[in-house]
Amino acid sequence: MRSITRLFRKDLDHRQELPGRVDPVGTDAVHVYNAIWGIPESIGGMTTAALRRIRSFQKYGRPRSQTLLTFSPRMDVDATRTRLVSEGRMNESVELVNIWKDLRGRSDLELKSLEGKTPIEPVPEADGEVESITEFYDVFRKSSTSPIIRRDYLRADNSLLLTDVQDPKVGRRFVLYAATGDPIAEWNRPRDFYNAWISATIVEEPAVLIVDDKKVSEFVHEISDRAFALILFMHGSHLRHPWNGPHGEFLRRRVETMRNFDRFDAVGIQTEQQAAAITATGIAGTNIKLLTGELPAGSVQSQIQPERSTNSAVMIANLIALKRVDHAIRAVALLKDRGADITLTVLGEGTERKTLEQLVADLNVGDRVELPGYVNDVPGRLQSASFSMLTSTSEGLPLSMMESMGAGCVPIVYDITYGPRDLVEQGQNGFITPRGDIEALADQIEAFLQLGTEAIASMRAAAMETVEQYLPEAGYRRWQTVLETLELAPLPNIDARDTGRTITAKALGVTPAAQGARIELEFSQIHKSTADSLQMVLTARRRNTYFLCTDPTVERRSFGRGTVITFDIDDDKFSESKDDTFDVFLRRPHDPWNAKRRIRPPKDYGPESVGVREWYSTRLGNFSVRPRPLE
Repeated sequence: MRSITRLFRKDLDHRQELPGRVDPVGTDAVHVYNAIWGIPESIGGMTTAALRRIRSFQKYGRPRSQTLLTFSPRMDVDATRTRLVSEGRMNESVELVNIWKDLRGRSDLELKSLEGKTPIEPVPEADGEVESITEFYDVFRKSSTSPIIRRDYLRADNSLLLTDVQDPKVGRRFVLYAATGDPIAEWNRPRDFYNAWISATIVEEPAVLIVDDKKVSEFVHEISDRAFALILFMHGSHLRHPWNGPHGEFLRRRVETMRNFDRFDAVGIQTEQQAAAITATGIAGTNIKLLTGELPAGSVQSQIQPERSTNSAVMIANLIALKRVDHAIRAVALLKDRGADITLTVLGEGTERKTLEQLVADLNVGDRVELPGYVNDVPGRLQSASFSMLTSTSEGLPLSMMESMGAGCVPIVYDITYGPRDLVEQGQNGFITPRGDIEALADQIEAFLQLGTEAIASMRAAAMETVEQYLPEAGYRRWQTVLETLELAPLPNIDARDTGRTITAKALGVTPAAQGARIELEFSQIHKSTADSLQMVLTARRRNTYFLCTDPTVERRSFGRGTVITFDIDDDKFSESKDDTFDVFLRRPHDPWNAKRRIRPPKDYGPESVGVREWYSTRLGNFSVRPRPLE
């Protein structure tokens, strides 16, 4: 029987020692890199928040340099930079770097600094119909309506820089070429290529990379031999349906990020409510830091605008299904039927405009609801409104709500995940109503209108005071604290592509426990430091969800050199996947997700039922749990 300690490769003190490595801890005087996929013409909330943070670092911090890394091949870097600087979104001293422009400017020697495999197989010739996306980027299809089969990235002289091709013999290949036309390196996965570029680009020390983009966070955690600190800043929910509770499916573009959560040195979460939802899955959360998006400077008024109608409502919201603007419109219609005179202005644009305009007409509230689209006088409109509404299905931290509070609007909002509970003290600076309950929303607005002038003025002042902590300087001080106390995660030297080998248990038993089931595993020759740190991982087969069980009880057997490791499994963890089968693994903290080890019960192990679930050995001899079969 293999030693489990050997299978887990040495013990927990397993981070690679890097020559000349400087830990970027103890100071905010570091080289700061920021990563987003691209910067479109119409800049959204995530990019806006990243650019605000960069400006705050520049104004209030001591960065040795600031660089914004981007990956989109469609970006015109020079034009984008000029636009951002002219709009005041970016300082001249910030460097904007795009992977494709950067590679086009590198010499062959510099290109060889990207660690990849040496190409051996010949690369298939370009074939099919070609479409030039930009002057440096071509795509190939068999026909104009068929999927892309090849992408070629070109140099300024039109020579081939890199090809991304589906090779019928080898599979997907990213092949990098020298200026001479000779292939010099290749990768089989996009993430390996991107990570090689990141590693070759972040060479200054000390340095920190802050990742905002979902795409980038899904692969950057695989860099194990890095000398820079890695911080994820999470925008929005990590769950598909966060309103159902913390144990549901992850967003499709958050799956790998959540599986490798502890491989980030720090994860910026914007609300305590979301942090609690993450740790409810069993993630330790020692790297979670409460870091928030920032309001623009001057967003919080020094005094309340005296002349504003009590019955005027405002929303800042894109006209999309996620924002449920129709709920606010229906609440206005309900109040109209009750004789309450309410006006609503919704500032934003989106795909639901025609549907919402038709709803306004159908409910006969055209004289009360205004949809002006994007406007240039948002601050003035907020300062003249009395209260704001938020009816989204979910948020990360609703900056639009915070902006309205800073202007003295009293928030009357749904109890959504996440944000309102971190911002609103019921009846003191706003009101929270049951999520999705339009009638309750209307009731609360009606009750607000009946408050006296002094009570409303007090709430306005309290709302403004609440969001002062989200102004740029206060936001930066939170970042400064994180940087000054940052410790690098002890990442093992394991290839993230390698699959962990199966571990055979000497004995295995499942018994009832106070909150669910107790799993007792006995192994031979396991070091206590390894056993104490192990996590039991349960992954759903049909859903993108998993949960961890940590802090096992470890007992050393006097005879037989065995070690017994016991985990308690709470039934609540299955609450949103009751009909699914879960496979069971063991994992060390900070290991790549693929390195987790499947548990193999003893050959004579038979199914054990506890409550509504059955623990069993699969056809391949692995440990799993499924809903208990009906008798």
